[in-house]
Amino acid sequence: MIPVEQQGQQPQPARQDHQDHQDHEDQRPRLGRRQSQRQRRRRRRLRRSRRATAFATLVLLALALSAVASRPPSSPIAVTVAGTLVKVRRHGGSASVADALRAARAAPHDGALLAVVSHRVLDAHHDPATFLVDGHPALRASELESGDTITFADGIDSVESVELRETPLEPDGRPAVERTLWRAGHAGVANSQVGAVSGEVLSSTRILSATAAVPERANVVALTFDDGPNAQWTPQVLQILQDEGVKATFCTVGYATQRYPDLVRLEHDRGHAACDHTLHHPLTLPSKPRATLEDEIFGQADKLEEILHESLHLYRPPGGNLSPLVIEVAHQRGLRVLLWDVDPHDYQRPPAPVILQRILDRVRPGSIILMHDGGGDRSQTVAMLRPLIEALKGRGYSFSTPVDEPPAL
Repeated sequence: MIPVEQQGQQPQPARQDHQDHQDHEDQRPRLGRRQSQRQRRRRRRLRRSRRATAFATLVLLALALSAVASRPPSSPIAVTVAGTLVKVRRHGGSASVADALRAARAAPHDGALLAVVSHRVLDAHHDPATFLVDGHPALRASELESGDTITFADGIDSVESVELRETPLEPDGRPAVERTLWRAGHAGVANSQVGAVSGEVLSSTRILSATAAVPERANVVALTFDDGPNAQWTPQVLQILQDEGVKATFCTVGYATQRYPDLVRLEHDRGHAACDHTLHHPLTLPSKPRATLEDEIFGQADKLEEILHESLHLYRPPGGNLSPLVIEVAHQRGLRVLLWDVDPHDYQRPPAPVILQRILDRVRPGSIILMHDGGGDRSQTVAMLRPLIEALKGRGYSFSTPVDEPPAL
C-alpha cells in the first residue's frame, strides 16, 4: 500500500516534463519569427543594393552621354583641290582624298579602252585617274591633313591595239540575209587588221579569192530552234536529235544562255550549230539606236563565245525583224543573218499534227525550218519532232546546218 505522501508527490515530475515540453513548443515560433525577420531584412538590403547599383549605372550613362553631346565636333580641315580651297569634314577623326574630291565636287575620269571599229567600251577603267598630295602619289583612300594640296590627272581614253591576222573569207555570193541553205564555194584568205581585244576587223586585204556560193538544190534541210535553252524542252529535243542522228541549229537568247550554260555546251558538244538570238529578244530592235543593237547582238555573241570557246557565225533577229542597220551591225561582228522559209507557227502551240503537216506541205530542198525549244510550252513541238524527222527521211531528205559543209552532190 502506497503512503499518502508518495501518492501526492508522484505527479510532480510529469508536470515538470509537460512544462518543459510546453516551453520548448513556445520557443519554436519565436525562433521561426526571428529567422523570417532576418531573411526579410536580408532581402530588403539586397533590393536596396540592386536599386543603388542600377541608379549608379544610369547616372554614369547619363554623364557619358552628356559628355559626348557636349563634346565639340571634329573641326573641318582646309585643303586645296586642283587650285580651289575647300573645307573637308572629318569622319572618325580623319578625312581622305575621296572626301576632299566630294567637297570640291570634282569627278576625276578613268580612261576607257575602246574597240577599234565600233568604239564600244571594252574596259571603263583601263587608265585610272592619278592623284598627288603635296606632290606625292596618293590613293582615293589616303588620309589628309589641314593645308594639304591635292592635284589629279584624268585617265586617257585609248583605242585597243590592232593585230595583223590571216582570216578566212566567206565564199562570195551569199545574200545579206539567208532564208534558205546555201552551198558554199571555197573559202578565201585575207590579211586583216583586227582589234586585239574585240576581234573587230578594221581592214582586210584579200590574198586568195573565194569562189561563189550557190543556193542548195539537193534534198537537204536545216532544223532550227529558237528562244532556248529551256530546262524542260531542250533536253527532250536534244535526245530526239541524238536518237535520229540529226544535227540542228539552236538560236539562243542571252537570259536563257546565262541561266542554262550547261545546255548550251551540251548542244555544242553534240555537234549542233550555235546562233545569236540577242540578249533579251526585243521584237522592236530595228527601231533602236545603234548602241542598243550592238549591246543586244554583240552581248549575246560574247556570252556564247565565252561558253563555247570558239567564234560565232550566225545571227537570227527576234521575230525576223530586220533593218539595214541591224544587218550592218551583225555583219560588222562577222555574223551571217539567218532567217527561214518554213514557219509552222509552233510558238502559237497548235496541235502536233498541225505543226507537222504545215512543215511537210512547205518543205523543199534547202529549206530552213523554224521551230522553238523555249519561250513557252513546247510540248507540241517536241511531240511532232520525231515523226517530222522520220517523214523527211522517208522523202529522201538529209539534215545539215548553215555552218556545216554540205553533203557532196
